[in-house]
Formats: sequence, C-alpha cells, structure tokens
Amino acid sequence: MITPPLTSPSEVVTNLVGALFVIPIIFGIFIKAPKLVIFGFIGVLFCFSDSTWGELQTSSNIYSRGVGMFYFSLLNLVLITAAVAALIKRLANPAGQPVAPQMNKYFLAFFFLMLGHVVVGLMSGIDLDVILGYGGMLNLLNMMLFMYLVIVAFESDKDVKLLLFTVIALAMARAIFGAIRYFVFDGDSANPYRNFEGLDIKIFFFDISDNYVAALAAFVAAWLLTTPTLRISLFWKVFLLGLLALEIAAVALSFRRSSLIGMALMFVFLFLNLPGRRKIFFAMLAAVALASVAGVFFEQRLQFNTSGGILESLIYDISPGRGGIKDGRFYELYAAAQSMEGHWLFGRGTWGTFYGDFGRLEYHGSNFGFVHSGFGHIVLKAGIVGLVLFVAFLGAFIRYYFKNRKYLTGTALLVADAGFAGFLFWIPTLLIGTPIIEFRTMLLFGFTIAMPFVGVAMQGYQYRRYVAAPQYAPTGQLDARPA
Repeated sequence: MITPPLTSPSEVVTNLVGALFVIPIIFGIFIKAPKLVIFGFIGVLFCFSDSTWGELQTSSNIYSRGVGMFYFSLLNLVLITAAVAALIKRLANPAGQPVAPQMNKYFLAFFFLMLGHVVVGLMSGIDLDVILGYGGMLNLLNMMLFMYLVIVAFESDKDVKLLLFTVIALAMARAIFGAIRYFVFDGDSANPYRNFEGLDIKIFFFDISDNYVAALAAFVAAWLLTTPTLRISLFWKVFLLGLLALEIAAVALSFRRSSLIGMALMFVFLFLNLPGRRKIFFAMLAAVALASVAGVFFEQRLQFNTSGGILESLIYDISPGRGGIKDGRFYELYAAAQSMEGHWLFGRGTWGTFYGDFGRLEYHGSNFGFVHSGFGHIVLKAGIVGLVLFVAFLGAFIRYYFKNRKYLTGTALLVADAGFAGFLFWIPTLLIGTPIIEFRTMLLFGFTIAMPFVGVAMQGYQYRRYVAAPQYAPTGQLDARPA
C-alpha cells in the first residue's frame, strides 16, 4: 500500500526534474521498443518490495516516490505515459492485430465507473487526491493498463523466450537475496509476527508479491521438468530442481497461509494436466515436498496459534470455535457489510470507509478505508456493480485461456499455463488479502492476466511467419492456428 511520504523541498525539485526528463524519454522508448520499458517494470516489480506493514520504522520505497508531490507515484506516471504512447502507436496503425478485445469492455466500464466516482466525489467536496488515492480503485485501472502493455510488448518467439528467461533469472536472484538475508542475517525486516505479535520467528519474505514471484518461478521449473514433450540435459535438470527447491523454500519460510494455498493450487493445476505415468512421479515428489513444508510451517509459526493439529492451526482464526463471523477473522467483513446500508449498488465511493468495533479492529490503526478481501474491498468502494464487473473480467480471462489452450504448444503453452497458474495463486489473496490497494501486487496480477494473451500472440506470430509461408517452415512447426 502506498502512503504519501513527507516530502522535503529538495525531494520535490528532484522528483519534478526527474519527471520532466524521464517521462518524455519513456514515451519515445515505448514507441520504438516497448519491451524495454516493460522489462524495466518487470525488473522493479520482481526485485523491490512494496510492503511496509510489519516494520518497526516505516520508510518510503521506490513505489511511493513522487506521491507527496503528484497525485500518482513516479512509477505510476511512467505507466500512464507508456499507456498513452501505446494508444498513440495503436491509433497510428489501426489495421494491426487487436489487443485483447475480450477485455476492452471491462476496462472501459471501470474507467467510466471511476470517472463517475470522480464527478460525485468532487460534487460532495472530496479532494481529488483522495478520490484518486491508492486506497480506492485506481489500481484496478493500473492493473489493466499494465496487462495491455505486456501484451503489446511481447509477440515473437525471441521476445517471449527472453521474457521467460528474465522471469527465472530475476526470481532466482530475488530468492538468493532472501536466502542470504534469512540464513545469515535476521530475515525480512517487515515481520509483523515478531515485531507486533512477539513470535520468535524469522521470515523469508512478508510481501505477498515476493511469494508470487517465487511461486511463479517454481511453477515454470516444475513445468519444464515434467512436460513429456521436452528433453533437457542432466545439467539443466539439476539446475531446475535446485531452483524449484529454492523457490518452494522461499514461500514456505515466508509463513503466509495464502501463499502456501496459492502455490498448492498452482501445482494441483500442473498435476491435472500431466499424462498418467508422470502423475504418479509428480504426486510422490509433491507429497514429500508438502510434508516437509507443512512440518516446517507448523513448527515455526502455527505452533504459536493453537495446541491442536496442523489443520486446526491453519484455520485457528476462522474455525467455528471462534464464535462465528462476529468474533472471528471475518468480523472485519461483517462490520463493513453493516456499513453498506444504502450503498450496496455503487459502493461508498473510492474515498469511502466503514465503521465497527475499534477494539476488535485495532490492527487497522486509524485507516478504515480498506478490508482484508479484494472482492470485499471492491464492494466497499464500488458496490455490487464494481464486483460484477470484476468477476466478469476474471471470467473473460478464464474463458479465453481454456478456449485457446488446446491450440498452444511449446513455449506458448508454458507462458499461458504459467499465467493461469499465477491467477490460481492470487485467488486466496483476492479472498482474504488486500491486493487492490497495493500497486506492486496489482501490476503483477496484470502481468499474470496478460501471459495467456502473450502465449496466444506468440502462436499467432509463428503461424503467420511459418504456416502462412510454408517454404520457410522448419520441420515440426505448427499445423493449427489459435482461436
């Protein structure tokens, strides 16, 4: 979550000068070589944490630069600039391939919904910076913009393979950094379990986005190891097994239940798509990994929550013994629902808050402008209308993936599968986390949604280059065009 830092005069001048020089450069670079800008974003998103919750002393980070001076952070301004450049480039070539037309109506719907909130908010005397704050719905639009930019930037075989290589390299570098910090030093400084709850544990990564990066790399490694059509050397098998173990350890030692459940969903999806014989080997390997992860997870964190078993520990704050919805973890959602009277259709506005028992909501501090549920947050801000639009957007993504998967092979299939698996990872966070208010999280979610579109575009590129011109087609090329 981005909060405006206190900005000194020197920082104001630095940010202004930086914006005046960098933004036009970004515009020009995206027009000429869009993938360079997107690689820059991916480098930042994969390598820099956004979470400050759990730190004893909160400080600004790369995602909050410029917020004290502009309505948006500098990174957000770069994102908007790149999106404008992409639009101009598209208008200059209207005959080109359409960019994710299945999603356009949802982007326009959210844009006009946001515009309506701006109009109503200004008429109600709400400041524009509050209406457009990151605690509202702005990151839904940021997510969709980044999704479009990723789709536009990558199409050819070479570009997509470079994208996969970059994802693996950055995820491995990030995991090595986390491992050194965990095993040699004191782990992540953003550690609410130790700093706020007094639990004597270290954590690998607290930011859910770091867990996503690790889980995504683990999925890609497992996909490459188990796909029946790929033959890899012993060296690469050992490398991928090491990468898989490192990334699973990064998620397990972060002690985030939503991350573990999300990663489990990713690997269940991979298991279901394997042929029969490979399912047996994968199930045995997964059982060993699951037993190890569950044992470490229970010993290091969940032992502090209950004297029962692992299952009881996992649901210690939502179990029936907690007294029902009014007394368990979901009291926050209950309180938010009680605050929605008369606002169910369009929500309480991007600036809206809820109210409840301040004692039981002490962990919120003084900020009641969000709830621990992505879906619930959308209802709070944009009502049933916003929730229906978002669910329809996700439904369009799921339909697109399953409609086109049967046409994909090789790298295109890996990219698409990784995107859908990443979507499965985010489901627990959408249910019980706070993704909508987090800039980094929502851009990575947009990256996830874009990946199947990138895979299909790559297959289409191969079709146009090889099948449509068979005299240049190498042996074993495609014989079907994606729908």
